[in-house]
Amino acid sequence: MFHSSSIVIQPMEATNLLSTLELLCAPKKLDRERGEDQLNKISLTSDEVKLVSSWIEEKLEGLSNWEDVFGGITAAIILLRNVDYESLVDVGIVSKLEDQAVQCHDNPEFRVRIAAGQLMGSLCRHAGLSLFIRYLPTVIQGVITNLERNTEAPVSEAELSLQELNIAKEHSTNLSSSSLSIFHDTAGWKNLETWMKCLQEMVSNLPSKDFIKVDRTTILELTFKAVQHVNRFVRETGYDVLSTMISRHLCYTEPEAKEPTYINVATQLAKGLSDNWSQVRMAASRAVRTLFEVDPPPGFTRDDIYPILLPAMCLNRYYVAEGVRIYSQDTWCRVTQGEGRKLLGQYLVPAVDYYIQQSDADNHAVREAACASMAEIVTKLDSKLLLPCVGKLLDALIVCFGDESWPVRDAACVALGSLISTFPNETRASGHDDLMASQFLRNLSDSIPSVRDGAAKSIAAILKSVDDQNLFQHYINHIVEKIDGLSKQPKESHGAESSRVSGKGPGASHVTVHSGDAAHDSRHTDQVMYSCGSLAPKLHKGRKGGGCHDGLHQRASEPWEEADGAIRLIGQISNMFPNRATDDLIEQLLKGCEYRNYTHYPYFLETACDVIAQLCKHLEKPRFKKYMDTFLEVLAISVESKLPLAVNAASECLKSMGNRFGPSVLRGRIESHINAFVSENLIDLLPPV
Repeated sequence: MFHSSSIVIQPMEATNLLSTLELLCAPKKLDRERGEDQLNKISLTSDEVKLVSSWIEEKLEGLSNWEDVFGGITAAIILLRNVDYESLVDVGIVSKLEDQAVQCHDNPEFRVRIAAGQLMGSLCRHAGLSLFIRYLPTVIQGVITNLERNTEAPVSEAELSLQELNIAKEHSTNLSSSSLSIFHDTAGWKNLETWMKCLQEMVSNLPSKDFIKVDRTTILELTFKAVQHVNRFVRETGYDVLSTMISRHLCYTEPEAKEPTYINVATQLAKGLSDNWSQVRMAASRAVRTLFEVDPPPGFTRDDIYPILLPAMCLNRYYVAEGVRIYSQDTWCRVTQGEGRKLLGQYLVPAVDYYIQQSDADNHAVREAACASMAEIVTKLDSKLLLPCVGKLLDALIVCFGDESWPVRDAACVALGSLISTFPNETRASGHDDLMASQFLRNLSDSIPSVRDGAAKSIAAILKSVDDQNLFQHYINHIVEKIDGLSKQPKESHGAESSRVSGKGPGASHVTVHSGDAAHDSRHTDQVMYSCGSLAPKLHKGRKGGGCHDGLHQRASEPWEEADGAIRLIGQISNMFPNRATDDLIEQLLKGCEYRNYTHYPYFLETACDVIAQLCKHLEKPRFKKYMDTFLEVLAISVESKLPLAVNAASECLKSMGNRFGPSVLRGRIESHINAFVSENLIDLLPPV
C-alpha cells in the first residue's frame, strides 16, 4: 500500500512526474526545493513508484554531475518517508540504496555527502539495528581516516595557502602566529564533518532501546576526538553528534568501562561551553540541555554533574554572543527550576575557580563575562559563603582592571565595586588601605563613557559602605581637580559618543567623533570587522601586580572626559547619600558647565543634564530650588547646542523636574526666567497646558 503524509493529489502523468523529478536535479536551489515540495505532495501509484525507483537508480549509478546524484538521493529519502517500506523492498530499490548510500560519501560535493548521510539515517529508521551495525564500521573508518590530514595526499589550494603563511611568518616579524591557528580553526577538513553528520543521522533514527545494545566505546572515543579537534566546524558537529547520542542514552555506562560515561560526557561538555568560538559554545549548550532533559543513568544523579557544568552554564548567561547568552539563560531556568541561587551557593568553590580561570582567557569577551559572573555572586549570594573566596576574587579582578579591552575594565570595575563595598575590611587586610581608590579614579577618567559611569557607581557604593571621611575627601579633591582641569582643554577635542546611542553591556560600541582631516583618515574606514572576538586580534590581559595600564593601546583621556567622570561621581553621591551632595559639589558641577570652548562640550552637558535629574530626585526641594534657575540655564544651553543627545537629556531632566515640583510651577519658573533664551529654548519641551 502506498500513502503520503502530506496533501493527497491525483496521480500525475508520467511526463509530469519526470519533470518534477528533474527539478530535483536543477542547478538552482529554489528549483530543487520546488521539486521536493511537489514530489512530497504526490500520492504515487505502484507503477509510479517503479518509475521513480528506476529514475533513482539511473541517477545514482551513472557518471552524473553532483546535481543529478543529489536529486536521486533526495527522491530516495522522499520515497522512504512517504511510501510503505515493504513495498519498496519488493520493488528492489532498498537493497540498492543501502549500497549506493555509502558510495556517495566519496563524492567531492559537500551537499551530496550530507544528503547521503540523511539517506543512511532514513534507511536505519526502517531497517533498524541490523543495518546500523552493518554501516557502523564504514562510518567509523571514515571518521578515523579524516581525523588527521594525510601529509602524503596531493596538496590542496588551502594547504598551499597554509604553506605560504608559514613562509611569510619566517620572513615577517609582524605576522602573528594566530594567523596559523586561525587557518587550522576555519579551513575545511576533508570529509570529517560529513562523516560525523552521517553518524548523527544514523543515531538519531535509531531507537534508544536499540542504541544501548551497540558497543558505544569506539563511537564515544571518536566523538571526544572530534570535539577536541583543531577545526571549529568539526568541534561544532562533534557536539551536535554528542547531543544526539545523549538523547539515545549514550551515558549508560558499558559494563567493561573503567570510568563512568556520564561524568566523562559532562566533563567534555564543560570544555565545549568554554570554547573560543561562539558556534561551538552554542552546540555544546544544546548538548548540555539535552543531558539535563534525559534521566541520569542508574546509579547517578544530577548532583554528580552539577559541579562540572553549573559554573560554565552560569557564565554563559553573560556571554557576548546573543544567541549563546539567551539560550544559556533559558537553559539555566529550566535546569535550576528557580533554585539557581541555592545551587550556585552549594557549588560556590568550583564556580569561583572557574570564573577566575576564565578571567585569564585569551578571548576578551570571555574575560568580560567572567567579571560579570563574579559581580553576580557578590551581589546575590550570602556574604558569609563568599568570605573564604574574597582574596582570590580580588586578585583576579585587579588583573582584569588593567585589561586592554574596555568592556573588561568596565565589568571588572563594577565587580570590584560590589566586592569591596561588601568586604571593605578584608580588602584593607589584603593590602589595599585606600580601597583601591587610585584604580577607581583611573577608570573614572577613562576615555569610554560607560567605563566612567561604572566607576562612579562603584566609588559611591564603596563610600556608602565605609565611614571614612579621609577617603571621601580624597574623591572630593579629585572632583575639584578635574573640574579645574577643564581650563586646559584644547578647542579641538576628541571623545567617544554617549552610551545613550550605542547602549550598554556586552558588545556595545562607542563611535569616536572625528573632525577635520581625521574624519577622512583611511585608518578609520574599510577596516576588518570581527565576530564576538573569535578572530579579533588578541587584546592583552591585565598585568599582575596592580593591573597597571602600561602598554595599553588606547587614546589618553582629555580634560573634558576627566571632568565628565567627576560630575558623574557627583550624581552618584547624590543617589547614595543626598546629605553629602553639598553646595560646594553643586557649585563644581555648575562651574564645569561654564566651559564651552571645545568641540565636545555638548556631550559634557548631556552628562550634566543627567546629574541634574539625579539631584532633582534626591535632594530636598528647598535645596534644589535654590539652584533651579541656574540648572534651567544649563538645560537651555544643552538644547541650544542642537546635539540630539544633549537635547534629549535636557528634555528628560525637565520631565523629572515637572514630576517633582509640578508642571505649572516648572512652566512658571521658565517663563519668568531672567534670561530670555531659557524660555526660548525650553518652553517647547514642556507638555501643553
